[in-house]
Amino acid sequence: MRRYIVIAILGTSCVSSFSQSLKVAPKIAKSPSDAEVLLAKTKVLYDTPFRSGLISFSCSIDFDFAKYLKSNFGEAARTDNPIAQLLEPIKYRIFVDRSGATISTQTKLPEFGQLPIAAQLEESNRSLMQTGLSNWVPYAYGEVLPIAPTNYQFEKTPTGYNLSMDGQGITGKLILDPDLHLREGVIETSQHIEITTKFVDAPKGLVLAASSTDTDHAGVARFTYTYQIIDGFQLPQHVGVASEQNKMTLNFTLTDCKAQHGIVVHVAPPAKP
Repeated sequence: MRRYIVIAILGTSCVSSFSQSLKVAPKIAKSPSDAEVLLAKTKVLYDTPFRSGLISFSCSIDFDFAKYLKSNFGEAARTDNPIAQLLEPIKYRIFVDRSGATISTQTKLPEFGQLPIAAQLEESNRSLMQTGLSNWVPYAYGEVLPIAPTNYQFEKTPTGYNLSMDGQGITGKLILDPDLHLREGVIETSQHIEITTKFVDAPKGLVLAASSTDTDHAGVARFTYTYQIIDGFQLPQHVGVASEQNKMTLNFTLTDCKAQHGIVVHVAPPAKP
């Protein structure tokens, strides 16, 4: 079955040390069992709520409109200008599941006929919000690390490990530190994607605190996350998105979150005859 990775792309970022990771290094996974053990040891470090019973969640989106104006348009930007008066009252809610994020408005959109730039900014803001959560989903589902039946191999390096993978519709090389924390990598799906990541310790495992994406056709996108506990799951609370392509930044908070979840049943593989 074809495997898809959905990583939100707004832009590109350089991974300067990546070329060094391509140097020949001793292979430490000399048999499938060696690789399986090391991959299992890696995966258990990370919190993956979509594999722990989380089905979906939805939240209201709050952000400081005055700060948004000043960070994107300078200190002189005012909330009493016509464009701001159209945009500030709009309220959003976002729905997130393993396929990505979908955003909707809680209030009727105003008429933008006389100010088309306001419509463009509203669309840009909606895209930034949606992208911020869609970027988080592959990490929360554990899709960035290899999933069967993708072939993979570990190599020991002076700075940690290289994890190469090759499957239907996906190839890539991930760079892990000595503690098996993902730092950066290159993934080839229908497009070329370079990523950098920073994970931090949390009660239920490592969570994504910051990341960036880099593709051939878009600009640089950078993301930051802090977390809250909703129904026992570590979910984003504060999200920051910065697009170097369109020079826009948006920081927002997820409130009034509601999670849908189920029970995970682990089924052992059939015993070998």
